[in-house]
Formats: sequence, C-alpha cells, structure tokens
Amino acid sequence: MDFDLLLDEASPRETVVPLCLNGKLRAEYEQVKARIDERASDTDGGGLDGDDRLASRVPKSEPDPEQPVLDALVEKMRAHTVPFKLRALGRQEWADLFSQHPPRRDKDGRRDPRDTIGVNSTSFFPSLVRQSIAEPEMTPARWEKLDKRLSDAQFNKLANAAWLLNQVEDDVPFSLSGSADTPT
Repeated sequence: MDFDLLLDEASPRETVVPLCLNGKLRAEYEQVKARIDERASDTDGGGLDGDDRLASRVPKSEPDPEQPVLDALVEKMRAHTVPFKLRALGRQEWADLFSQHPPRRDKDGRRDPRDTIGVNSTSFFPSLVRQSIAEPEMTPARWEKLDKRLSDAQFNKLANAAWLLNQVEDDVPFSLSGSADTPT
C-alpha cells in the first residue's frame, strides 16, 4: 500500500439525497396509491385472520386498473426529482461552522433545550445543508429559492444526511466472512 498515493486520492465522504420538488405530483401519487392499496386489502379479507375461505379474492395476476396511472405518476415524479449530492465538510470547516452557531442561552445562562447538540439548531442546520450540497451548484439566490420551497420533511432529509456525513464513521464495514479465522 502506497500511503502517499492513497493520500493524494483521498476525498471527503459523499451521499446522494433524491428529492421530488413537485408536491402536487407527490400528493396525487399518494391518493392513487391509497386507492390501489384499499382495493388490494378489500380483496384479501372477508374471514378471520389467516382464514380466506370466505374471501372473494381477485386473482393476484390481475393488475389494479389504476396501476398504469400510478406508473405514469412515478415517471412524472422522476422528472421532478433532483439528486442532491452532499459532501462532508473538512475537519476545520466543521469546527468553524460549529463555532459560528453557538447554542442559545436564557437570561440565567442556561442552554436552550432546542440546542442540546451544542449549536443553535435554528441557524446551524441551514448553514450545514447549504455548505454540504456539492451538486447542483448552490448560488446564494438558488439556495434562498430552494430553502423557501422545501418542506420541513425534505429539509430534514438533507440535514440528517449532512449530519451523518460529518458525524458517522465511514470506514469500510467490517466483515466476518472477509476476515481470517483467529483462534479464540
């Protein structure tokens, strides 16, 4: 192993978070999916749990009549889904970000309960997500526009991914099958 070569090729950890930015399509998908699921559950029951003697089952090989609608919605959603590539921050960049967002304190100097991780969670996470997005390129104007349109769930998906990139060990997973047997 050539350490210098490995060091030259070193790069921060990355992950991709796909987000569908068209909420109307997502809502329509959920409505159609719920109808399909309801019809599927209606055809599965009729008797006691595990007893299908009284059930009027539709053969499983017959697709739901709305399945083509659901498939079309999935394709439309794919066209509106953006793969956000997030990249871990460098150690110093992470430390600087932490120091720029100190936890809030009340008038008695006690830490705000929302800031249990040691930063102002209200200001820290938007900065973390903004700095972690490597692709697509985030100009200040583009970030402001995106931030206004993200749901809380979508933002949290990005924030959780960015946090994990920086705070979870990313070594090669240990594998018992790949390790030599060692005597006990």
